[in-house]
Amino acid sequence: MSFVRSELMSHLSAIVYTSQTGFTRRYAEMLAQKTGLPACELGGPAPARGTSVLYLGWLRAGGVQGLAKARRRWDVKGVCAVGMSPEPNGKVLGDPVLPAFYLRGGYAPDRLTGPYKWAMSAMARMVTQNPPKDDQERAVQEAFRQGGDWVDEAYLDPVLDWLSRQG
Repeated sequence: MSFVRSELMSHLSAIVYTSQTGFTRRYAEMLAQKTGLPACELGGPAPARGTSVLYLGWLRAGGVQGLAKARRRWDVKGVCAVGMSPEPNGKVLGDPVLPAFYLRGGYAPDRLTGPYKWAMSAMARMVTQNPPKDDQERAVQEAFRQGGDWVDEAYLDPVLDWLSRQG
């Protein structure tokens, strides 16, 4: 699916994202390439306050990192939550009004820093302490031990479809 920037101009001015280990950044860059919209990192050079944006953030404890800050600064029209699970677990967002999309990203323990490294190390120990009961549990344990990268352009199809209907 490809888009021409003019289809999106009346709806969005940019893609804003925050990324801890690079998976969300990759999705933001893919979307920027497909839409012609600039991808701006939260906290870096960004669009003017109050403009309409699509926000991408990574999941932590069921919340999308940086979303509250982005909503205070811009008119967030939609959000993409990036996580490591094959499917989102439960409610991803606390706001049912925003169009929300789940993108499977990855897990890179070697790229984590500070409290995130400590918290995920503890989680990895907990998840991997018992033998796996099935193939799905085995895959989760493997991801926690060695990391994994599941970024796939195909996960963007619902987002691009939504964007194409926003003119």
